[in-house]
Amino acid sequence: MNTTTSTSTSTSTSTDSTRLVGHIARVGAVPTSTPAIEPRMNGPRRRANGGFATGTFADLVGGTATVALHRTVPLGRSFAVLETPEGLAVLDGDDVVATVRAATPFVVEPPVRPSYARAEEARRAYPYAGTRHALSDCVVCGTDRTDGLHVTPGPLPGHTGILAAPYDPPAWFAADGLALPASVWGAMDCVSYPASLLASGRIAFLGSLTAHRTRDIAVGEPLVAVGWTIGSGTRSHRTASVLLDEDGRVIASAHAVWVEARRQRLTRLAGRWL
Repeated sequence: MNTTTSTSTSTSTSTDSTRLVGHIARVGAVPTSTPAIEPRMNGPRRRANGGFATGTFADLVGGTATVALHRTVPLGRSFAVLETPEGLAVLDGDDVVATVRAATPFVVEPPVRPSYARAEEARRAYPYAGTRHALSDCVVCGTDRTDGLHVTPGPLPGHTGILAAPYDPPAWFAADGLALPASVWGAMDCVSYPASLLASGRIAFLGSLTAHRTRDIAVGEPLVAVGWTIGSGTRSHRTASVLLDEDGRVIASAHAVWVEARRQRLTRLAGRWL
């Protein structure tokens, strides 16, 4: 997904309780290219899901990272990687697709820890089921995808401004019985969508995602994904998300920046026909 920089002052809408829990990991030699993002890992059709893309690029620096997307990410091909003083640049020809830098491990404390059953209620409350839109076929949240993750976020009953969904890592996005790290980033990406925009139908694109996992996640493990807004500017929104295990423990955390599309009507119309 693409990104646009906002210079407006943010207005806080929620507290951000984040704890640092380690140090930036040291990695060996950086690969000169990225793995290809498979065509099935789309967000908008023919373009990568933002979480799968950022998660794939995060592996270049050990997995805990901040990845900023500078444009939509094509599917089915690898990209060159260039080391810079600020981190890594992911290149498609001469164009910068993303920038990547290692981050300090952290844990975000969510404002609420819903049960799996409550997360299922939230998913059923997703407002656009059965409606054709730009992300109907998203591998993570798309309701039309039988082979997706089914992390379709809906409003959590009784908690204004908070989205939730169940996350049962499927075998088709796993290796050796463990969820692919990129799929974990995908789950935290979609649930971090600003709740106010989901309610109003306004469209935004993922600008950056910073994420950390405390451990590996097993296939079929019943998890809960929760997302909420920290602050908003004119077009940009800062959000956070977590994955919770059956005991309510945080096993993955993320901070995201979302940027609203400039041409809302045109983007919505195009999405219906993609």
